[in-house]
Amino acid sequence: MAKAGDDYQDVVGAVARALDPCASVKVGQWIEGPDGRRDLDVEVRGTIDGASCFVLIECKDWADPVGIAVVDALDSKRKDLNADRGVIYSNSGFTAPALRKARRVGIETASALKAGDKRIKIVLERLLIAKRLSVDSLRATLYPRPDQDPEVEHGWRVDQLLCDGLPVKNWISELSLQLIQGHEGARQITFRCVFKPHPGWSLNGRAISVAGLEMVFKCSKKWMAQTVRVHVTLGLYDYLRQKVVVPAKQGYMMGWIDQEAWKEVDSGWEEKELEPNSFELFLTMLHPIPPVGDGETPAIADLISEQEVRVE
Repeated sequence: MAKAGDDYQDVVGAVARALDPCASVKVGQWIEGPDGRRDLDVEVRGTIDGASCFVLIECKDWADPVGIAVVDALDSKRKDLNADRGVIYSNSGFTAPALRKARRVGIETASALKAGDKRIKIVLERLLIAKRLSVDSLRATLYPRPDQDPEVEHGWRVDQLLCDGLPVKNWISELSLQLIQGHEGARQITFRCVFKPHPGWSLNGRAISVAGLEMVFKCSKKWMAQTVRVHVTLGLYDYLRQKVVVPAKQGYMMGWIDQEAWKEVDSGWEEKELEPNSFELFLTMLHPIPPVGDGETPAIADLISEQEVRVE
């Protein structure tokens, strides 16, 4: 006869069914043990590689973290009932001694996750780390052709220079983006280019002849971090593996990223081999020279006859 199950057991049962749709999942059951009838919050019976598997799940919807006594009790019950696995789901987390004991005796520890469900008390957050590659400043030198008034190069500004009626700064923006991506970690990138003769140049509304440009980009690479909320449509958080587990056909969502909340940190992510069916998020923020207007860019690359890149 099934015993009355609480709301948290029902959520845990739904997680178990999502993880293994082919398994038999029962919530609030009794089973005969060597010392009499024992209650099972959630019972999962299925097969792994053709062999039968019995999973015993204990559910704790408490206000305080689950302690070591619950781990001891489930370890004993698992042995009495010959369960292949024992799992404790806690709606309030675990104490450090409980996690140490669970790891030692092979008891799994988890919290059920279900976005928008008020029965779930666990708030899941993750530290989001991003690599920020930036162009912090630009110094540009314009080289006029010999037939051009040499005074044109004095006091000029990049945002005044046009090619075929379009802002040269937008080409510089695209160029700076390519350079910081291709030379990550550079503190300074110098780009020099020589142009073919072209009549479409103008500076501050006056036609000019441009022979070349030199641009010195001061660059930086920083690691930034902020804490964001994580939502899962249905799944679990595994405390011992420190991983979110998302069943098939369920979703993993991160909360809003606040552009004002980034804080600089000393180090970034560690790239390592991922487990099968897992993913990691690597975020890179790129801050090139900002474009102007609608971002329409002149075809300056077609005018370059020679170019040189120097990285420091």
